[in-house]
Amino acid sequence: MESSPAWLQVIRDVAIIILAIETIVIGILVGVLVWVVLKLIRMVRGHIDRLSTSAQGILGNVKETTQTAAQTAKTAQTTATYVGDRTVRPLIEVYSAVAGARRFVEAFFSRNRDRRSGDTNGRE
Repeated sequence: MESSPAWLQVIRDVAIIILAIETIVIGILVGVLVWVVLKLIRMVRGHIDRLSTSAQGILGNVKETTQTAAQTAKTAQTTATYVGDRTVRPLIEVYSAVAGARRFVEAFFSRNRDRRSGDTNGRE
């Protein structure tokens, strides 16, 4: 095997040096990239922790509001039942009694009036 010319050996040596420098630069850039990604992950974890704390506070407020709404609905139902039992039902019973008495009086006096006038159910 023949030895290569000197200029070709120089080009080969320069190419090896350039590839070595490029490998070192790429290794440093990969290290910087890994460092930036780790820093980004820490930052995202901090944001997630703050959001989680905020969301827990909001959920606590929603739970309290829901409980208050349920209590209000129960109070409204109880009030409506009380008003129905204590006010509306007796009023209906009084109106029913008055209507029945009125109908009785109308029926009683209309029969007496019909007999006095000699009405024979429309027959003459």
